[in-house]
Amino acid sequence: MKRVSWMAGGCVVVAVLLVAGCSSLGPDESSPANDDTTSSPTGSASVPPSGALGEVSLPVADGVDVDGLVAVDGHNLAVHCTGSGSPTVIILHGWIDQPRVTSHDYYGRLTGELKPDFRVCDYDRANVGDSDTVAGTQTPEMVVGDLDGVMEAIGDDGPYLLVGQSAGGMVASAYAVAHPEKVAGIVMVDASFDEEVTIEDVGMVPEGAGPCDPVNRKFDGEESLQKIDNCTMYKWAYERRDLRPRVPLVYLAAKRASWNHETAFGPEWPTAIVALMKSYAASWSPGKFEWVDSDHDIHLERPDIVADAVRWVAEQRHP
Repeated sequence: MKRVSWMAGGCVVVAVLLVAGCSSLGPDESSPANDDTTSSPTGSASVPPSGALGEVSLPVADGVDVDGLVAVDGHNLAVHCTGSGSPTVIILHGWIDQPRVTSHDYYGRLTGELKPDFRVCDYDRANVGDSDTVAGTQTPEMVVGDLDGVMEAIGDDGPYLLVGQSAGGMVASAYAVAHPEKVAGIVMVDASFDEEVTIEDVGMVPEGAGPCDPVNRKFDGEESLQKIDNCTMYKWAYERRDLRPRVPLVYLAAKRASWNHETAFGPEWPTAIVALMKSYAASWSPGKFEWVDSDHDIHLERPDIVADAVRWVAEQRHP
């Protein structure tokens, strides 16, 4: 059995099934090419210093910017919100596997595109960035509970429009089935989604390469910085797919991302995953799939397209 690993955005990613296991987190500008020539999206991420954040004064008044720490279930999470407008847009960050790398700075362009029309929030998941470390492997209930808890703590009860960038799509998938009444819509930005696990289940992914491989699960859940068992996250959301809300979704796929033409999973995999992306998008109410002439970090190269997708989703609620 082999363990497949690759570099994406300056962090080692192991066992993430799609393109989207790791966001190329770096300054809010196009990332230079990484010398690594393996199969996933490449990019060199600088490591900015993690700032000392204070506690957010609660409750937060409508429209007031948030920039600090909020206590959720005994640990602090770093959260940032700006702008006003409904529904609140929550940007869910990609996979981070370097200490002191925060997510907030890397969505500045997208936040700027959205702020005139929406309340926009993002937060660092537990174990990364400016958020606290928690003990043990994070379960889906913990990951979903943190997202729900931090938004309720700042006085925003939803519904939310979720933007899942890269591995943030995995969180969006789980939250949507846990709290369907709080989801106004979803935009997946070259993102992971729960149905990917079905490709592994039918043997499309070679032995040792997928997130449910025992070696990979151990790394993700016990040795990675985030300590999230990706296999469990995918399956947890997929098994509850009947609970998905009937809301609009846009899947934005990166035409120039390396997963689209080369992968460690074999030559059939790109064709299979694109077909799955399209059928997944079509299953929402309504849903659409869109190619974007970009690398994996669509939010950096084409934040305008991501913002247009968010607006489209919002408009479907009140046409």
